[in-house]
Amino acid sequence: MDSKRIDIGVGIGLCVFSLAVYLSAAQYAGRGVNSYGPEFFPQALAALLFLASGALVIQALRGHALKDLEPLDRRGLINATVTLGIAIAYLLLMNVLGFYLATGVFLYVMMWFLGQKKLWVRILTSVLVASFVYGLFAYFLKIPLPEGLFQSDL
Repeated sequence: MDSKRIDIGVGIGLCVFSLAVYLSAAQYAGRGVNSYGPEFFPQALAALLFLASGALVIQALRGHALKDLEPLDRRGLINATVTLGIAIAYLLLMNVLGFYLATGVFLYVMMWFLGQKKLWVRILTSVLVASFVYGLFAYFLKIPLPEGLFQSDL
Protein backbone atom coordinates (compact mmCIF):
# COMPACT_ATOMS: atom_id res chain seq x y z
CA MET A 1 0.00 0.00 0.00
CA ASP A 2 1.44 3.38 -0.91
CA SER A 3 1.77 6.29 1.47
CA LYS A 4 -0.74 8.43 -0.46
CA ARG A 5 -3.58 6.00 0.24
CA ILE A 6 -2.46 5.60 3.84
CA ASP A 7 -2.37 9.38 4.40
CA ILE A 8 -5.84 9.78 2.87
CA GLY A 9 -7.28 6.93 4.92
CA VAL A 10 -5.72 8.08 8.19
CA GLY A 11 -6.72 11.68 7.50
CA ILE A 12 -10.34 10.78 6.83
CA GLY A 13 -10.43 8.49 9.87
CA LEU A 14 -9.06 11.23 12.11
CA CYS A 15 -11.54 13.75 10.66
CA VAL A 16 -14.39 11.40 11.59
CA PHE A 17 -12.89 10.82 15.04
CA SER A 18 -12.50 14.57 15.65
CA LEU A 19 -16.13 15.16 14.66
CA ALA A 20 -17.23 12.46 17.10
CA VAL A 21 -15.17 14.05 19.90
CA TYR A 22 -16.55 17.50 19.07
CA LEU A 23 -20.15 16.30 19.14
CA SER A 24 -19.58 14.25 22.28
CA ALA A 25 -18.03 17.23 24.09
CA ALA A 26 -21.05 19.36 23.16
CA GLN A 27 -23.06 17.27 25.63
CA TYR A 28 -21.07 18.65 28.59
CA ALA A 29 -23.22 21.08 30.51
CA GLY A 30 -22.54 23.94 32.85
CA ARG A 31 -20.19 26.86 33.04
CA GLY A 32 -16.71 26.95 34.42
CA VAL A 33 -15.09 29.66 36.49
CA ASN A 34 -14.44 31.64 33.34
CA SER A 35 -16.90 32.35 30.54
CA TYR A 36 -16.26 29.04 28.79
CA GLY A 37 -17.60 25.71 29.93
CA PRO A 38 -16.20 22.19 30.21
CA GLU A 39 -16.78 21.55 26.51
CA PHE A 40 -14.37 24.29 25.38
CA PHE A 41 -11.01 22.46 25.50
CA PRO A 42 -12.17 19.12 24.04
CA GLN A 43 -13.94 20.96 21.23
CA ALA A 44 -10.93 23.20 20.58
CA LEU A 45 -8.61 20.17 20.40
CA ALA A 46 -11.10 18.33 18.17
CA ALA A 47 -11.24 21.33 15.82
CA LEU A 48 -7.43 21.47 15.64
CA LEU A 49 -7.29 17.72 14.97
CA PHE A 50 -9.88 18.12 12.22
CA LEU A 51 -7.84 20.90 10.57
CA ALA A 52 -4.59 18.92 10.78
CA SER A 53 -6.28 15.77 9.44
CA GLY A 54 -7.86 17.72 6.61
CA ALA A 55 -4.44 19.17 5.76
CA LEU A 56 -3.01 15.64 5.67
CA VAL A 57 -5.69 14.56 3.18
CA ILE A 58 -5.18 17.67 1.03
CA GLN A 59 -1.40 17.22 0.99
CA ALA A 60 -1.79 13.58 -0.04
CA LEU A 61 -4.24 14.48 -2.82
CA ARG A 62 -1.83 17.12 -4.09
CA GLY A 63 0.91 14.47 -4.32
CA HIS A 64 3.01 15.54 -1.35
CA ALA A 65 2.94 12.18 0.45
CA LEU A 66 6.18 10.32 1.10
CA LYS A 67 7.39 8.31 -1.86
CA ASP A 68 8.61 5.25 0.03
CA LEU A 69 7.47 3.89 3.35
CA GLU A 70 10.16 2.79 5.76
CA PRO A 71 9.90 -0.80 6.95
CA LEU A 72 8.62 -1.39 10.46
CA ASP A 73 11.59 -1.42 12.82
CA ARG A 74 11.45 -3.82 15.77
CA ARG A 75 13.34 -1.44 18.07
CA GLY A 76 11.05 1.46 17.12
CA LEU A 77 8.00 -0.67 17.86
CA ILE A 78 9.39 -1.60 21.27
CA ASN A 79 10.16 2.06 22.03
CA ALA A 80 6.64 3.10 21.02
CA THR A 81 5.13 0.38 23.20
CA VAL A 82 7.23 1.36 26.22
CA THR A 83 6.35 5.04 25.67
CA LEU A 84 2.66 4.17 25.53
CA GLY A 85 3.02 2.13 28.73
CA ILE A 86 4.73 5.05 30.51
CA ALA A 87 1.96 7.40 29.34
CA ILE A 88 -0.75 5.03 30.61
CA ALA A 89 1.05 4.70 33.96
CA TYR A 90 1.19 8.52 34.12
CA LEU A 91 -2.55 8.77 33.61
CA LEU A 92 -3.24 6.13 36.25
CA LEU A 93 -0.84 7.65 38.78
CA MET A 94 -2.09 11.20 38.30
CA ASN A 95 -5.03 10.67 40.67
CA VAL A 96 -2.73 9.11 43.26
CA LEU A 97 0.25 11.47 43.07
CA GLY A 98 -1.54 14.56 41.79
CA PHE A 99 -1.00 16.41 38.53
CA TYR A 100 2.15 18.29 39.49
CA LEU A 101 4.15 15.40 40.92
CA ALA A 102 2.95 12.86 38.33
CA THR A 103 3.81 15.24 35.48
CA GLY A 104 7.29 15.89 36.86
CA VAL A 105 7.97 12.18 37.27
CA PHE A 106 6.53 11.42 33.82
CA LEU A 107 8.74 14.02 32.13
CA TYR A 108 11.83 12.84 34.02
CA VAL A 109 11.22 9.18 33.11
CA MET A 110 10.50 10.01 29.46
CA MET A 111 13.67 12.09 29.12
CA TRP A 112 15.67 9.28 30.72
CA PHE A 113 14.06 6.70 28.42
CA LEU A 114 14.66 8.84 25.33
CA GLY A 115 18.34 9.16 26.20
CA GLN A 116 18.87 12.49 27.96
CA LYS A 117 22.16 11.84 29.77
CA LYS A 118 22.43 14.93 31.98
CA LEU A 119 20.71 14.51 35.33
CA TRP A 120 20.42 18.25 35.93
CA VAL A 121 18.69 18.77 32.56
CA ARG A 122 16.14 16.06 33.35
CA ILE A 123 15.41 17.47 36.81
CA LEU A 124 15.33 21.14 35.79
CA THR A 125 13.19 20.55 32.71
CA SER A 126 10.75 18.35 34.62
CA VAL A 127 10.30 20.92 37.39
CA LEU A 128 10.04 23.92 35.05
CA VAL A 129 7.61 22.35 32.58
CA ALA A 130 5.40 20.84 35.32
CA SER A 131 5.38 24.20 37.13
CA PHE A 132 4.51 26.13 33.99
CA VAL A 133 1.68 23.80 32.97
CA TYR A 134 0.31 23.65 36.52
CA GLY A 135 0.44 27.42 36.85
CA LEU A 136 -1.21 27.91 33.47
CA PHE A 137 -4.16 25.65 34.26
CA ALA A 138 -4.55 26.25 38.00
CA TYR A 139 -3.99 30.00 38.21
CA PHE A 140 -4.45 31.54 34.76
CA LEU A 141 -7.24 29.35 33.38
CA LYS A 142 -8.59 28.47 36.87
CA ILE A 143 -9.08 24.82 35.95
CA PRO A 144 -8.78 22.41 38.88
CA LEU A 145 -6.23 19.64 38.48
CA PRO A 146 -5.92 16.32 40.35
CA GLU A 147 -4.11 16.88 43.65
CA GLY A 148 -3.74 13.26 44.72
CA LEU A 149 -2.55 12.15 48.15
CA PHE A 150 -0.80 15.43 48.79
CA GLN A 151 -3.98 17.50 48.62
CA SER A 152 -3.89 20.45 50.98
CA ASP A 153 -7.06 21.32 52.84
CA LEU A 154 -6.17 24.96 53.40
